[in-house]
Amino acid sequence: MKLSRSLIAAASLAVFSVTPALLAHAKTPQQLSAKIDGKLFESDDDGITYLIPTKGVLNLIASTKGASAYPPPKTLTDRLSIICRDFEGKPVKYQAKDFSNSGCEVKFIKGESKKPFGEPVAEYIVRDGKNMLEITAVNGKVIEGKFSFELRDTKTKAVLTITEGTFKAEDRQL
Repeated sequence: MKLSRSLIAAASLAVFSVTPALLAHAKTPQQLSAKIDGKLFESDDDGITYLIPTKGVLNLIASTKGASAYPPPKTLTDRLSIICRDFEGKPVKYQAKDFSNSGCEVKFIKGESKKPFGEPVAEYIVRDGKNMLEITAVNGKVIEGKFSFELRDTKTKAVLTITEGTFKAEDRQL
């Protein structure tokens, strides 16, 4: 069966006009990295969850790179969780005072248990100190920023420092 030139031209035009619409919905590659007590911590695209604020709450969670793979890694994974109130969806800088009055909460789980309700190797929460989270850019559902935190172990009270943190995350809720 021969197709007419006008039918081929129409089909080509349809494909090229749909392609930009498909690309507009493509996911933005996500990344998060930081130095935790001087060692590199990285999360990958599948390990980051960012939720656009509901009632002004920013939620950013990142797991060790590869933690979301199948089959899951045999080694224990780590998870960083950042929650800040009063986020209006625009660039903002949270400083030390914002962490001491429950404006922002940070938790780092070292060595998450593979057993349900199992104990992690260590659990750290934000403490008074040199804490900073800066949202440097907001473009629709994508945010970018940088951070540094001082955390303490909930059991031993040991201090953990997170420095040189950067991220780019996209809200992928429907």
